[in-house]
Amino acid sequence: MQQIRALAVLMKTDKTSQFLWFIFLILGVWFSIETVNSTFFGFELAIGTALFGLIIGLVLHKKRNPSELWDSFVDKRSFFRSQRRTTYMFFFLAVVGFLNSYMLVGEPEYLDTEIIEKRISRGKSTSYILAIAPEKLGTLDLKVGEEFWNSQSVGNTLMISVQENIFGLYVVTDYSTANKTLKNSDT
Repeated sequence: MQQIRALAVLMKTDKTSQFLWFIFLILGVWFSIETVNSTFFGFELAIGTALFGLIIGLVLHKKRNPSELWDSFVDKRSFFRSQRRTTYMFFFLAVVGFLNSYMLVGEPEYLDTEIIEKRISRGKSTSYILAIAPEKLGTLDLKVGEEFWNSQSVGNTLMISVQENIFGLYVVTDYSTANKTLKNSDT
């Protein structure tokens, strides 16, 4: 009986809602990773945005009336109330992540900063990380390419190009060794 009920619920879900959830899931995760990897205090921004979006989803979402499942294949809730709660979270993560990375204000600033830690992160893929901590900006784990990572050591000085975004946070746009011109970053 439980399997029949589950099958009926799956048959009656809205395909548009599933598509939107999937699209916002991909975009939200993508921009969250980009935010955390390139923005000072990006992790805090991503967590705060996710919580805000989830709260909005909890407030807006309206549960489906169980009797409607058997009477009609049409979802009678409004479009916004019929979305999954997490759809709002992923939507806000995608929008805030996009704004964080691409809505930059002012001119870039060039800062010299020391590499305080050098490490490799192994997961599904290998990431080469240089931890930096400019005085006025805080700390950031800067992901770089393997060749650049191999050419650096703890204590070396990096020149980073940072630009303020519309949230007042600083985004690393470029990096290089302090005695060379800036190259495009691998992030």
